[in-house]
Amino acid sequence: MWLYRLLLVMLSPFILKRLFGYRKRYSNYRLEEALGRWPETRADFWLHCASVGEVLAAKALIEQWLAAYPHKTMLVTTVTPTGASQLSRLFSDRVQHRYLPIDLSFCVKRAFKHIHCSELAIVETELWPNLLCIAKQKAMRVQVINARLSERSAKRYQTFSFFSRALMALPTRFLAHSQIDAERFRVLGANEVKVVGNIKFDLQVLDDPVVADWRAGFAESGALVWVAASTHEGEDEQVLQAHQSLLKVNQQAKLIIVPRHPERFDQVFELARKTGLRVARRSNIPYEKWVEFDVLLGDSMGEMMRYYGISDVAFVGGSLIQRGGHNPIEPAILSKPILVGPYTFNFADITESLVEDGGAYRCADANELSSKLVELVNPDKRLSIGVNALANAQRNQGALKRVLQYLDFS
Repeated sequence: MWLYRLLLVMLSPFILKRLFGYRKRYSNYRLEEALGRWPETRADFWLHCASVGEVLAAKALIEQWLAAYPHKTMLVTTVTPTGASQLSRLFSDRVQHRYLPIDLSFCVKRAFKHIHCSELAIVETELWPNLLCIAKQKAMRVQVINARLSERSAKRYQTFSFFSRALMALPTRFLAHSQIDAERFRVLGANEVKVVGNIKFDLQVLDDPVVADWRAGFAESGALVWVAASTHEGEDEQVLQAHQSLLKVNQQAKLIIVPRHPERFDQVFELARKTGLRVARRSNIPYEKWVEFDVLLGDSMGEMMRYYGISDVAFVGGSLIQRGGHNPIEPAILSKPILVGPYTFNFADITESLVEDGGAYRCADANELSSKLVELVNPDKRLSIGVNALANAQRNQGALKRVLQYLDFS
């Protein structure tokens, strides 16, 4: 671990620069907590969710835990202020919130002086060595839930096996997505691994009046609406190219493009404008007027399910470039036909299962993406693929119940 700690100290100026950037941009960011200066904090259960995606993944888990243990208290930590905002919108003061201390040893130790809790669960595989070491010293039970490890990540860990074996031995238990994930954790030195599935399949979809209003705005035009979710640099151009090709066939088609990172909103907006298409921003154009534009930039946080909800087709980003793709579960649960690029190694098993079941199409490039979109102008085709996607998602439900059994406080 000494090499990790040395590297972290060397990188600390860059880490601090990012934290000060958070404080400048977000009024809800409490820098002192990220540096380990926590107030006295007592909780029966501590759940760590790095950012927005993890908060949304844990939403049903948090709700069911709070319902099961109404007289117990939950602490939720996040790394990002956007994650904190999402948590506040969903749960208000029903849970306590703190910012996770950066993984410098003295920051973590400082925070642990003020935390009184014996149970920690980490959503997804976010393993901070100093945090885990000190938690073990404090005799905390640490469980990693929704744990996954791609083949690519496993190979990287194996390259530094002297480090990874020590790291993987720190958590008490891993609750893994699949048998393949479980075996990768075991090979890397994990003590106890249980296969429970992916809690994201248990996402509860409730009626949302906002989605109904947005959908009504597009419905009158009869336009095909597709969303490009969580796009990255180098991918937006291909998405816009595909949309321009689609417009030649379906002049009323609408694209909702949602960059993965908020700091790229302005860049993608300008990129879209340079195509000559009519472009609007979700943040400053009322939804009643969205139908007047060719492209809508989804420059908001925590609304991805709404964007999926009003779309006829969902493209899952990070997959046309070598980023490995993002999670396709949400559009599947919403019964949307799914399009992905060739690079889906981050969610290989889930994506391949959807493709094999006829719930998703794999597109090699922008040209194939546009041709698949043209095919999906046909509503019967969209319905068939969407039904397949939903059936796949429903077949994989049940992980949440199994995870809660391991978080039993009765």
